[in-house]
Amino acid sequence: MTPFLTVRKLTSVLLLSVLFFTACKVTLLSAYDEVTDKTLSEMQQSTTAFFVKHESNPQSPDLAYNKSEPFYEGLKVKSRTIRIRNNAIEKNKIMIDMLDLLDRNINLMDSLHKGKPNGLLSTNDVTLLKSAFETQYTAMFKFIMALKARAKG
Repeated sequence: MTPFLTVRKLTSVLLLSVLFFTACKVTLLSAYDEVTDKTLSEMQQSTTAFFVKHESNPQSPDLAYNKSEPFYEGLKVKSRTIRIRNNAIEKNKIMIDMLDLLDRNINLMDSLHKGKPNGLLSTNDVTLLKSAFETQYTAMFKFIMALKARAKG
């Protein structure tokens, strides 16, 4: 076999390989999920309202843990519900990891609040928790918006 034919065969194989691999669509991330987007928006709105109440009237007996239990229960139900939904979506590890972290943070905030001797979060607690949750929700929404943009584009 002449070197020319060997180069020609190699070139043909490389061209066919390039065509084959460029024709395949590789998806490494899940698709945008509107239910997850809406549920996280509801959770974020509820959490923001919780922090606004604590900032506005930090010593109000209405903000004691025993009166905040429905808030925590509601967040936990929504968090776990969308976690189950997202488990059913293929290639969704990033969102599942974010939802796991959100669930852990909700539980930590619940435990912190529950453990307060007077049942009230301190102003410093609220400032730190608010910042942490805002950062976490922002990261989740950026990811969701990127998925949404990819779906449209």
